[in-house]
Amino acid sequence: MKLAVVSTLLAGAAAFAPAPVAKSGSALSATRAVKDAPPKSKKNISFGSSSASAVPVDLIGALPPVGFFDPAGFAAKASPEELIRYREVEIMHGRFAQLAVLGMLIPEKYAAEGAYGDDFLAPTGTALEVFNTDPLWVGLTFGVIAALETIRLLETVPGTRADAKILDIGLYPTPSPEKLEEYKLKELQNGRLAMLAFAGEVAQELINETPLILNLQN
Repeated sequence: MKLAVVSTLLAGAAAFAPAPVAKSGSALSATRAVKDAPPKSKKNISFGSSSASAVPVDLIGALPPVGFFDPAGFAAKASPEELIRYREVEIMHGRFAQLAVLGMLIPEKYAAEGAYGDDFLAPTGTALEVFNTDPLWVGLTFGVIAALETIRLLETVPGTRADAKILDIGLYPTPSPEKLEEYKLKELQNGRLAMLAFAGEVAQELINETPLILNLQN
């Protein structure tokens, strides 16, 4: 278990690291070898812009060692518009997963401290017990999320649905285009990590019915 935790922490640190762009000397000959090869076709898409003069950009997130990870071949069959939708869905799932990871840990901490009484998340003390102890609150939570997501879909158009309008509020200085792309990549990578982490949390509690913090301590 401790090995898995260390691996997750290392993966989280890697998500904040910028992707390497410098070419090594050993790669120079390979670059020359493919110089005269016919160019490969690429799916170029433009995010949130319907202007024909807009310069198309490639999907970010294709990082070593896996590169553009698409084992099921969805991207090969998708149109540029469908690729934009896939990316928006991935970003939104990543955001929800980051909140869900905290939503597992924080209630279990309060349950271990007895902050809401002995029957809170009883008897195992795991976050999944909420489906048994407080089904009404679970239903209301899902209802509120569904309503907010419906409003978001009605008020936005494809290509802009991942924009949370954080910069429009004015709380943060507007970053440079290069810095903004770096932030987008970091969010994408941390969202991917959170989706894997949340799946691991749920699987672990279904198997041993032990709170996550106790597993970490033991």
